[in-house]
Amino acid sequence: MAVGMHGQIRVVNAGFGGRNTAELEKRFAQELAEAKPAYVVLFAGTNDALNDAKFLTPPETKAHLTAMVRQAQAAGAAVVLVTVHDPDVTRLLKRHRPEAYGNVPPLERVVQVNAVIEEVARENHAAVVPFHDILQHAGGASAELSTDGVHLTAKGYGMLAAAVRSKLPQQISPNVSILCMGDSLTYGIGVRPDGTPETAETYPSQLSALLR
Repeated sequence: MAVGMHGQIRVVNAGFGGRNTAELEKRFAQELAEAKPAYVVLFAGTNDALNDAKFLTPPETKAHLTAMVRQAQAAGAAVVLVTVHDPDVTRLLKRHRPEAYGNVPPLERVVQVNAVIEEVARENHAAVVPFHDILQHAGGASAELSTDGVHLTAKGYGMLAAAVRSKLPQQISPNVSILCMGDSLTYGIGVRPDGTPETAETYPSQLSALLR
């Protein structure tokens, strides 16, 4: 867990590379208890949809997301969910076997997981960051915005941070924590090597800077 602090607003980077929503749910109670957040930003589902070693069905993803959202709300936190962006399929398939996707191609899997995210948000009165659409409008997971077709560049993470900031209240009390929970896109792969300290270019760090 990496923590950025500006004033007394704590932004906690609880990003865990390669985890799907089932694995994140197992960690969530501990992260929630440690951070005691007023806001939880949950950016999860990319591995469920695109990592053939971690595939989950849409109903499974929905169950795990719903459990995390409800845990956060029961603890008094407001929840913001983030939709998953489309990969650059050409670059994605250099790292994952095309046949692993069977008759459901990567982009269709993203459509399915985003439908789940929107549904969970609707059913639980959570906010949604439409990052899928934001990145698409900016040109998609291009070399400028994505290091490998999935993970982001500093500029891409900056766009994510700005989009998350827009869904948080304009005025936030200086004595609160914001828990950013997710996979390697929260951790910051692309701008932060695995196993290294937090950098200024991850989206939680850039969010922290926007809250100054």
